[in-house]
Amino acid sequence: MSKIRSILYTLATILIIIGALFILQDDAIGILILVVGLVLNIIYRAINLNGNKLKTFNWLELLKLGSMLFMGTACLSFVLDIDQKFNLLILAIVIDLLVNMKEISFKKRA
Repeated sequence: MSKIRSILYTLATILIIIGALFILQDDAIGILILVVGLVLNIIYRAINLNGNKLKTFNWLELLKLGSMLFMGTACLSFVLDIDQKFNLLILAIVIDLLVNMKEISFKKRA
């Protein structure tokens, strides 16, 4: 299961980056790739959410849940073609990175 989660996270990250590059080139398919990457990221975050900590109202788990909901809102803004969709997207990705900072590691694992 751990391998599947790491593959899912890597695939989501790659799709988000590729989608962002296509959007910068003003290509319509980039939005679809980006939204698929965001949905995969939401699925990954939902799998890793700790239900027991969420039931006890652990603030970090609540922040992770809020980050997932905000990312879902950013995905929905692309579908509904809201004016501030790119700002919501950037904010959702930054919040996701800040809340899930421990997954980003620059240390070598032994």
